[in-house]
Amino acid sequence: MSIKILIDEDTIRKRIKELAKEITDYYKQYTNTIHAVGVLKGSVHFFSELILNIDLNVKYSFVHVSSYQGSSSTGRIRVKSWIDESIEDEYVLVIEDIVDTGLTLRYILKYLRKYRPKDLKVVTFLEKTVCDHGVDLDFVGFKIGNVFVVGYGLDYNEKYRNLPYVGYIE
Repeated sequence: MSIKILIDEDTIRKRIKELAKEITDYYKQYTNTIHAVGVLKGSVHFFSELILNIDLNVKYSFVHVSSYQGSSSTGRIRVKSWIDESIEDEYVLVIEDIVDTGLTLRYILKYLRKYRPKDLKVVTFLEKTVCDHGVDLDFVGFKIGNVFVVGYGLDYNEKYRNLPYVGYIE
């Protein structure tokens, strides 16, 4: 299997710093503390790099939810773990790795709204532009076409997550 580089490591780091500034600038007008909810496993590298560059107090929570098996969506959401702290009246930022069909993210947002956060925003590392996913994304790292990507947290059958770049499988 051959992997070609789509987004190199330097480009990723530069864009994440820009995103962190956009996020900081947005929230600073309202609060000095946000509650970041990372969507595992794919967002782990993006989450870590992003919050290190956000100039606010950041509380952490994680959800472990998936709808993929291999290279395609199963259409079913599997919840493996959920947040264990209150987000009521908090400024919540969901940190996602990739938005493709939007199925997983719509599910997560629907449930997080039940906890009545004061503000609920989404940042995604990658947004696939090939289908109308129907999710309002507040901050987007990169827009990509219809390629199956790996690296920087994204996997193919649990492989390639640790690549320091985003690649695609030919």
